[in-house]
Amino acid sequence: MNFPIVLDIALGLVFIFFVLSLLASEAQEIIGTLLQWRAEHLKQSIEVLLAGNERDTEASAQALADALYESPWIRSLDQEAKGTIARSFRDLSHLIGRAYRALTGQRNVFGSGKTSGPSYIPPEAFANSLLERMQMGDLWQVLANDRLRGLACDRVLTPVASILSDLKANSGNEFLLNPELQQLEKGIHQIVEDFRSGVVSLPQSLDRVVNRLDEFGLMARDVLPDHHPLTETFLRRLEYIKRGLASTPTERAALLSKLRPNVAQLLDIFDHHSPAYSELSYLAEGGNREAQVLLTRLGRATVTPALRDSLVAIAQQVEVSADTVRDDVQLFGLELEKWFDRSMERATGVYKRNAKAVALMIGIATAVSINADSFHIANRLAVDPTLRTSITQTADQLAADPNANLNESLIQVQSAVNQALNQIPLPLGHGRVVVQQQQEAEQTWPIPFVPRRVLGWLISGFAISMGSTFWFNVLKKVINVRNTGDKPASGG
Repeated sequence: MNFPIVLDIALGLVFIFFVLSLLASEAQEIIGTLLQWRAEHLKQSIEVLLAGNERDTEASAQALADALYESPWIRSLDQEAKGTIARSFRDLSHLIGRAYRALTGQRNVFGSGKTSGPSYIPPEAFANSLLERMQMGDLWQVLANDRLRGLACDRVLTPVASILSDLKANSGNEFLLNPELQQLEKGIHQIVEDFRSGVVSLPQSLDRVVNRLDEFGLMARDVLPDHHPLTETFLRRLEYIKRGLASTPTERAALLSKLRPNVAQLLDIFDHHSPAYSELSYLAEGGNREAQVLLTRLGRATVTPALRDSLVAIAQQVEVSADTVRDDVQLFGLELEKWFDRSMERATGVYKRNAKAVALMIGIATAVSINADSFHIANRLAVDPTLRTSITQTADQLAADPNANLNESLIQVQSAVNQALNQIPLPLGHGRVVVQQQQEAEQTWPIPFVPRRVLGWLISGFAISMGSTFWFNVLKKVINVRNTGDKPASGG
């Protein structure tokens, strides 16, 4: 057997494996779509992420994942089918999925009453859903608003009222600066309300409080007598109050850090013995409606210990340098997106390995069902020149363009596959002639206890599982080698 014939046999085998890989890939895609393998794997990967691979928290992680899937961010990704035909196909796939789970005893990962889920979740959708579930934004606002209100009362209004009371007692005028004090109180309360409604940021609110004190001092200078000892004493004490708020940039930053709840403190809310939880409980007991609602919602928000540890580690990476309302939570959300991205990259690797195992099983099933015996195929290619020539011609047409790839040659590939299945007498199937030829070959098979066709099926199954893209690239390389000849000698 000369080398060109060996190449033709190799080309024939590669072409047949390519055709069968196309069929197996289509079958795997259809099965995966009907059984929603991608969506199921995504949901299970999120449950593993939330549970931290701890079996004791699997139930809690599943409940949390179900709750996240109910959020608008993720629920909107699972688009319902439109039209009668599309809805019928979707209903059929759901019915097949329920039957498959009933037969295999697998859990419905989509939750009670659910039959489907998204096959892909953007990182920002997951992060927003988790933050929303944990009430991080609302919790930040409630605590920061209460701290700003406490600052306004304890370090501004109460001290100002105290030094003004001393001034009134020393001057004997009970109505001194009353309109100005009322204006200051009204302005401070408006600052707190503007922050609560999200109109201004926390640093801006602190600056506005200092400006209000400046305005109150200017009004006091206009009302009080000039160069009077009581006036000087009052203004000096008022200046001390203002300097206690923001005497230097360092002091201002320190004060803001006390007012602004960081992410680690927000996560402590899920620990009922933490100062943050006590602070929120105190607000709720004091009649703060927003705090009461948050406590109720947080009681239903399950957070596993593994998830909390992961979130705390992420929170430690977030620098508290926020300049806008809820910027801490926004930075934390960005880190959550990166964390989710890294986890999904690992989950994608697991899915590819599982898909490879499924592809192997489908490949072997394909080989057995159509009797794709590699030994028999190679033998028929070796002894049948007509078959060999037909396949090589079809393969040459398929790979005529050396720059073509599988995605860009779908029409050409489909034509070649149709020709191979309809016109070329491929040595496949369970027909009488093919089976008889296999039985005759097995009579001289040297390996005992392992039938020749079984080993041929296994080899074909492994080859089919390699995928159509792999065999398409191999096909082009074999054709290039086959079509390469000696360069003609130059005339002398």
